[in-house]
Amino acid sequence: MIYLDASAAVKALVLEAETSAIVEAFGAGAEFVASRLLAVELHAVADRRSLDHGSADDLLDRVALVSLDDDTMARAIRLRSGLRTLDALHLATAIELSDVVTSVLTYDDELAAAARAHGLPLADLS
Repeated sequence: MIYLDASAAVKALVLEAETSAIVEAFGAGAEFVASRLLAVELHAVADRRSLDHGSADDLLDRVALVSLDDDTMARAIRLRSGLRTLDALHLATAIELSDVVTSVLTYDDELAAAARAHGLPLADLS
């Protein structure tokens, strides 16, 4: 499974250079997983950019969403990653799921570097 963060997921909703690669990955049946934070992030983007919330829901229906628990929060603190709060929580979630996560799909350079530093390969959709 590919861990999907908001910087990548948003590109499926907002036309950007990487949009077609992400849409193709979903169309090809790639399996994605993410923290439930992704739902909040995508709907916040939909609000800010006046996008259809149904599109966000459709995308989220194709992602296995996992809940945050106290262990995830504690891991995010222990990582001392220097990341912003939500990125630290995404990284902690991806690490916890490392037995099923094959790669991390992000367009956030700081999260990408932190994922690599913790042994998580980055997804390449090119």
